[in-house]
Amino acid sequence: MSRLRTIDLTLIRTFVVVADTGSISAAARQLHLTQGGISQQIKRLESFFNCTLLVRDPGGTQLTERGTDFLPKARRLLDHSDSLYLDMTGMVGTRSVRVGVPYDMAGAHFAPILKSYAHSHPDVEVTIVTGSSIDLMNDFAKGLVDLTLRQCPASEGVGERLYIDPLVWLSTSDELLCQRPLPLCFVTPTCTFRKTVFALLMESHISWRVVFENASVDTTLSTVRSGLALTPWLRSLVPDGLEEIGVESGLPMLPEFAIELYVSPNASRGALEMGEAIRQHYR
Repeated sequence: MSRLRTIDLTLIRTFVVVADTGSISAAARQLHLTQGGISQQIKRLESFFNCTLLVRDPGGTQLTERGTDFLPKARRLLDHSDSLYLDMTGMVGTRSVRVGVPYDMAGAHFAPILKSYAHSHPDVEVTIVTGSSIDLMNDFAKGLVDLTLRQCPASEGVGERLYIDPLVWLSTSDELLCQRPLPLCFVTPTCTFRKTVFALLMESHISWRVVFENASVDTTLSTVRSGLALTPWLRSLVPDGLEEIGVESGLPMLPEFAIELYVSPNASRGALEMGEAIRQHYR
């Protein structure tokens, strides 16, 4: 029988921090180590498993296929280790939950959920990861978030459906409706509304151009308020001072979108309870 080797949890923890922060330098700051020390620990871990887990590029670090597969397993190992230590010592530790929330839902919309959860789970540290639904689902698949909300066309949803919301046009200028190409703005280049909007405009023989994208909800809405562009928005999230455009505008009617919840099958108790808090909010 071959002798099993013992995994160094320090190396595992370093790998997870590098994966979460996306760079050696950021991980070094968080762990109070030198960049060289971080790199050496990653090399030792890769040597232990005889595979490459991370690659460095000008944008930081990227997980390899083996690294992506290993990340959720590494998280579970650290969770079990931390739980065992707390159980054996009787200490009260701080649990953590990483939840993905689409940009347009992360502010006032998600605040009541976060407040309710924080009130009933004061020992849990919650990290909100914002992004487009497409980016958040990629993070979820890589194990970078424990659970995530997703917006998608109601006809295409495959997750746990929480709510159905019509997608509507927002504009403060009637003059824009006649402009061709139609000026549009989106929160991000990976906005989940883009594909649907472009397809419907094409079917209606309406040309368009994208005038603004910068991953800022506030700036996107300011662009609309300034009369520079239109944007598609979920009706329940339309802020005060803005109103949807009706069918009399001549623009195609937009479809309903679903808000879905995805929870990792290996989620911690804190993440499962966050999922339940989100469900309760939508009920």
